[in-house]
Formats: sequence, structure tokens, C-alpha cells
Amino acid sequence: MPSTIVISQRAGGTSIQFDRGKWSGSSSYVITDSTGAKLTAAGILADSAVVAKLFPTEYGGSGGAITDQGAYFSGLVTSPTFDLKMVDDGGFVWEATVNFASQTGDNGGATTDNKVEREVGFIAIEYSLSGEPVDIWRANTNVPPISGGSIADPGDNDIGGTKVDSAGEPISTFVNVARITVRNVISGRPGSAGKPIIPLAYINRRNDANFSIGPYSFLKDTLLFTGCNISRVGPSTYEIVYSFSYDSKYHLRQIAKKNADTGQIECSKSTDTCTSSFTAVGTGETARARCVYWRQPFPGSADFTMLGMTTT
Repeated sequence: MPSTIVISQRAGGTSIQFDRGKWSGSSSYVITDSTGAKLTAAGILADSAVVAKLFPTEYGGSGGAITDQGAYFSGLVTSPTFDLKMVDDGGFVWEATVNFASQTGDNGGATTDNKVEREVGFIAIEYSLSGEPVDIWRANTNVPPISGGSIADPGDNDIGGTKVDSAGEPISTFVNVARITVRNVISGRPGSAGKPIIPLAYINRRNDANFSIGPYSFLKDTLLFTGCNISRVGPSTYEIVYSFSYDSKYHLRQIAKKNADTGQIECSKSTDTCTSSFTAVGTGETARARCVYWRQPFPGSADFTMLGMTTT
């Protein structure tokens, strides 16, 4: 009769706790050989029945230990760790204990964020919203440019709007910005076959199409990839932190035209346009910057889906 490894729940080996809205627990198993032969740790961990029962899903397990507890508990926890030990002097009997950790919030309902920190498959999406001060010469402008230019290269086209500078001196206003980070924990080294790329070529590029992160969708050209951090957090386990900046003004900035000879901002009567003749400024009137252009500090764009990032 061929030898097989037998794994079964130990009597009284299940423990379940609920504390302050979080579930935890453990389940213990006895492991023996069907013919009474001596076992080794390597042989036990290579057995498919053991793997299915003990291992986390991302390492080949099927969640068998959780399934043994019933459907209700299965929907509330993950099984991130297990312990294996010899319980006799010869290696004929072994014991394994699977540890359960909560995957839900205080309300007990299933959630998308069902992994713990540094666990393979963990995803976190974090936002920081603020107003960023910028200098402007015009308010109520058209964004994006509607004629004579593009988001990547607006060109020397007056942006229109209401003149708000004082003799070429700009005022400060706030642009709505968001800092977004996406954390992925993966098995295997980034950049290797089948793994997310190391995105050097994407730094300081805008999204070339609408792009979604979690429940939020960002219009084309409004999201800037500012970099990433890659850290080893365990054996063959890496955390990648992707960073983005959202700008409601498409990352465009205003610049006033300067005179080629004097290097000073060209100013004239507030009613002058960029293409009209200069008009003398009357007594008591305030001169305004005559021509104001958009400039794009980040002219490049890229397909962010090629990052290999998981955002849901």
C-alpha cells in the first residue's frame, strides 16, 4: 500500500476570537503518514493536501483551513500564517496551526481591502487633497487651451480671461491638487518576467487617457506620475508604492510675455489685447500684463495601464 500524508483537525484545536470588531483565531491539525513512516518538514510542506489546507491562497493554498470553519467565518478572515512543529521524538507525528486574521471592518461586512500589511495581494489607495499656491496674471481662463495649442505644447497664444495683475506683478491663487499613492505587495521581484515593470520611463509624465484609481477616474492629462518606491518586505515579497499628482488645471502654469530688449514684462492699458497696438495708461489707471501664455512643465504623456499596477 503506497504511503500518503494524512492531515486532520486536532480535537479541540479550533479557537475563534472576536474583540473590538475584529475576528481572529486558529485551527490545529495533526499530520501523520498513512503507513506510520517517519516524516520530514520538507516532505510535509511539499504535499499538495498540506499546501491546500495550510498555505495562504497566493502561495498555492485553497483556503482549506478557513473552509473547515464554515461559510460564515470564511467570509470574515484570511489565513496569513501557519506554524509547523514535530510533537514526538522521531518525527512520526507533527502538528500544524493555521492563524486567522480579520479581513473586515467593525460592521462585519465584506470589503475590498481584505489583506493585511505586507501580505501578497495587499492594495492600499491613499489620497491627500489640498490647494497649491501658484502665481497668476489672469483669472477665469480657458483650460485646456481651446485654440492654437495643446496641453503638451500650448504655444504663444494668449490665454484670455480677466486681468488681475498689477503692472505685471502676479497675484497668488490656489489650484486644486491631490497627492495619490497606490501600494501593491507582490510575490517576486519587480522587473522580472510577468511582474510589474520598474517605471523609470514614466516619471513626470501625464496620463494619455482617462485613468481610474479605485473609485475615482481622472481625466486625460490631469494625472502626473511622480515616481515610486520599491522595498523588499519579506522573502521574495516586495511592496511597490506608486505616487501621483492630480491637478485640475492639467499641470499648466501661466507666464507673462517679456520684452525681448528690456527683459521686463510687457504692460499696457487693461483694455489692450495681445494683438492690439499699445495704448498709453491714463493717470490713476493700473497697467496690466499685455500677453499671458500657458506653459507645460511636463510635456510628456504615457499609458499608465502599462505600469502593471493594481488599483482595485
